[in-house]
Amino acid sequence: MIDTKISWAHFTWNPWTGCNKVSEECEGCYAETILTRAGRDFSILSPTQTNVDPYRMEAGAKKWNRNSICFVCSLSDFFHIQADPWRGNAWRTIRQCPHVKFMLLTKRPERIMECLPADWASGYPNVWLGTTCGVRASYKRVDILRSVPCTLRFLSVEPLLESVTDIDLIGIGWVAVGGMSGRLHTTRKMDLEWAAEVHDICRAQRIPFLFKQASNAHTERGINALSLYFAGRAGQEVDPGTVPPIREYPMTELPLMPFSEHGKRFTMKEYRAYQSDA
Repeated sequence: MIDTKISWAHFTWNPWTGCNKVSEECEGCYAETILTRAGRDFSILSPTQTNVDPYRMEAGAKKWNRNSICFVCSLSDFFHIQADPWRGNAWRTIRQCPHVKFMLLTKRPERIMECLPADWASGYPNVWLGTTCGVRASYKRVDILRSVPCTLRFLSVEPLLESVTDIDLIGIGWVAVGGMSGRLHTTRKMDLEWAAEVHDICRAQRIPFLFKQASNAHTERGINALSLYFAGRAGQEVDPGTVPPIREYPMTELPLMPFSEHGKRFTMKEYRAYQSDA
């Protein structure tokens, strides 16, 4: 089984790699950085030899009578048109791993319906469909996702680049929020008030909410930043080491495998520096 530094999953699986930018949220893409450093042309998709990994995840989850979460295509997009020749094999693997919840996150939700398998019906029980919406211009993606039948729909509000306080979360079952990482983390910095707005909408609608990170040069930094923000808003003086990150998950048929806390918590000095530059 393969562990991952992505805080909302137990594992990642890349049946293919490569992608191309389609919206504002694609600026500073970490996948492009990783593949370019490896000498790859990011715009050309290539299949991998990693189909064994989901079966290892399935074996582990089945052994413990639990569910695990797998983030699919962390280095690509599951519904990219260049992946059409290989997607059938991926669907077959997914069907054969019922203890694994496969998260299919896309910035191309308009392609989902034409790429679903013939036996999809109202959705596979172990597939969650999601889209990225970090700016208001991407609300249309949420509308498209809402029209697709599936077990659970989720949103990656990352990188959150502006206030999306009027976002419509009807039909959404999970929301994750995070700031920009990489070279653009200062110029496209997330205001924690924007994250708090989404959190409050989720709380009012009883939607599980996960705060992934603050904006930082490195991923998974400031994982407790929103917790510190709420403490400050309530007038509380807290020790940042004792304030847990806000990480909620959807209900699953079986208990989820335990999560390791990835990432670095802000110290109070780091948090105040972040806020002073907001």
